[in-house]
Amino acid sequence: MRSQGDVFEQKARLFLEKNGLKFVAANQFFKCGELDLIMKQGTTFVFVEVRQRKNAKFGSAVESISYSKQQKWLNAANLWLASKGLSLDTADCRFDVVAFEGTNSPLWIENFLD
Repeated sequence: MRSQGDVFEQKARLFLEKNGLKFVAANQFFKCGELDLIMKQGTTFVFVEVRQRKNAKFGSAVESISYSKQQKWLNAANLWLASKGLSLDTADCRFDVVAFEGTNSPLWIENFLD
């Protein structure tokens, strides 16, 4: 459901902005995948995956990020960076997750792919 995803992406964006990150872009689509949010912290590009689960009955929001999803995330980020004349090898970047579980506050995991 795209509209529910939009709501949580907006919540994540506001949460990250309150924590000092600057908004760059949202919902960047590529054949290999999508980038939910692109933020910047200082000179670091932050590629953010936003996940939401009403409950953990089928696993947590964080657990839902499969290896396949991680590869798509990396490939999409590299394509986005390439459009700016950069790459994962040349740009200062990291991959964060903002997860929403039920009615709890967002869980922010920095450097998720490290």
